[in-house]
Amino acid sequence: MTAGKIAKVVEVHRDGRAIVEIGSERQEVLEMTVSDDDITPGDWVIVRSGFALERLTDKELKELQAQHKTEITA
Repeated sequence: MTAGKIAKVVEVHRDGRAIVEIGSERQEVLEMTVSDDDITPGDWVIVRSGFALERLTDKELKELQAQHKTEITA
């Protein structure tokens, strides 16, 4: 399912950009493949090459955590 990193959305800008947090690092990503209306701060997304590719549901996030045995803290 993932071809990128799991990131938490911190800010959403209405110009196609968002600020996400991967671990303790924040980075700006383009959200052209995910609509502004589809993500809000606190959501989780898959990020690759500076793009937010898709929003994760709670179920998908839990499945990925189990698969990778990685604890992602909210």
